[in-house]
Parts: sequence; structure tokens; C-alpha cells
Amino acid sequence: MRDIPVGNGSFLINFDDKYQIRDIYFPHVGWENHTKGYPFRFGVWTDQGFSWVSSDEWTRTLKYLPDTLVTDVKLENKKLGLRIQANDAILPYKNIFLRRLVIESSISLRLFLHHDFRIFSSKIGDCAFYDPDTHSLIHYKRNRYFLIGSSPGFENFAIGRKAFRNLEGTWRDAEDGNLLTTAIAEGSVDSTIQINCNSSGEIYYWICAGHCYKDVKYLNEFLISEKPSELLQETIQYWRAWLKNSCSKFADLSDDARELYKRSLLLIRTNIDNNGAILAANDSDVTERATDHYNYLWTRDGALVAYALDLAGYPSL
Repeated sequence: MRDIPVGNGSFLINFDDKYQIRDIYFPHVGWENHTKGYPFRFGVWTDQGFSWVSSDEWTRTLKYLPDTLVTDVKLENKKLGLRIQANDAILPYKNIFLRRLVIESSISLRLFLHHDFRIFSSKIGDCAFYDPDTHSLIHYKRNRYFLIGSSPGFENFAIGRKAFRNLEGTWRDAEDGNLLTTAIAEGSVDSTIQINCNSSGEIYYWICAGHCYKDVKYLNEFLISEKPSELLQETIQYWRAWLKNSCSKFADLSDDARELYKRSLLLIRTNIDNNGAILAANDSDVTERATDHYNYLWTRDGALVAYALDLAGYPSL
């Protein structure tokens, strides 16, 4: 099952209920899943030990900010005395996934963000490297590039083999609180970055998607020059303005019914490709049970959704 998807019609990211990225679709909604459903892990190290946010030590609340496709995630680990508030979004007109993390802690800590790309749904032939010009990690294969950056910049990183012989991946390297820096690896590879935080603070993290190095370098420069905080706020305002296009009149419907209607419109938007296809679903878990998926446009079902969107005031979708 997938929770809190975020997207813009060409770049779609799905999370699971443990707040792990599980699906990354680009450049079309439902076509080319560059994770094959494998998790991107998120962990924290303190003097008291290491913990993945997906573990049972954490309580997780996964929601959206009102009237937006920007997440409102609350994470708490009482054992570590740590709270994290997170907001995730994909910019409406740029293929950039942006995450804001607000840390509440009385002690210093290290954040570890892990990336298990399987570009074109295959672990074979991937490459990852550290790019000193952008102070970023880049995963690529043929004409698919993914650049990973943060502000403040990450202190350390690891790139290595995964799912090969007895190698599990660089995420295992993170569990002692230190990463063994490796600048490049090819084949079946993953990566992890380390961001240090002196107790409470605010951190931004991003993934830029493009067709070549020039694409992702431009997106990275755009993000830095326009400032992540301002772009996140613009994305919040964009979705709230988008919802105002709805021509529906709620009459005496309850507040809960109104919220369900607006949330449904936003979630339907994540399943519509910018070229017009209305996908049935984008949950890769079903492939484990049925050896197939729902990343298809069924003309009957798509027509019903398109008709409903016309009535709601969105004929151009």
C-alpha cells in the first residue's frame, strides 16, 4: 500500500506507511519506476544509538498540509528524545522533489538518507558518483539522471554495491554512525548521505530528475538560487490556487465531505500524466502478488474519471 504520493504529472514519488520512498516514476506517471518498489531508507544516529525511521521505535503520522499535495509528516522517537516534522513536495513545473525537515532535539545527531535506485526498473548497469562541482551525488543510466543534494550540504557520503553476493548496501554502513566515503561505483549500486545537525534545526534535501547531466545541474542551480524555503511555499500556494478552480457547490455537505472531495481531486491529479493518460494506480506492491501492475490507462475507467473532472471544473487535465 502507498501513502502520501506527491507529483506534478511527469515526476511521481510514492511513500509507504513507514515513510520510506518506494516508487519514483519519471518522465511519465506510471511509466519507468526507478526503484522497482525497493525502499529508500531514512535513519538517525545519536550518542544513544542508531534508528531507522521505519522501525517500531518511531511513531509516524503521515498527512498532507490542508488543500495541497505537500505532505505534513510527524515523526517521534521517545527513546532518543527526538521529534521531526517533514514536508515533501514535487515542484509543479520543475522535476524536483523537495523535502523540509525540522528537527527538535536537545542533542546533536546525524541524519542518514539512503537511495536504492534501480533505474529503468533494473539494478544492472547503474552508476553513481560524487560530483564536486555541485556537491551532490548523481545516479544515472543512459538518459535518466537523478541528482541528490541538501542544505546544509551533506558532511559525508557512501556509494557502493548492493544486492550483489553478500553486499546489502551502503545503508548498512550507516548503522554505526559513520560512512566510508567512496566516490563512484557501477553495476548494482546504492548511496547514502550523512547530514550533521547540532540539536534542533532546519534541513532541506532534494532529488532532481532529468535526461542528462546538464538537466539536473540546471535544476540544482535553480533550486539553490531561488531558495528551497521559498519554492516550498510557492508549491503550497500553487495547489491551494489549483483547488479554487473547482466549480463545485457544497450546499449543506459536512466539512468532512468537503475535505474528502478536495483531497480526492488532488490524489486523482497525481495519477494523471501530463500527456493525458489517467492511470488506474501506481502502487508497485501489486507486482509481488500478481506479477503485473495497474500502471495502465483503461479507456472506460479513464473516461469516467475525465467526465467527473470536467464536472468539477478541470476539463484541461
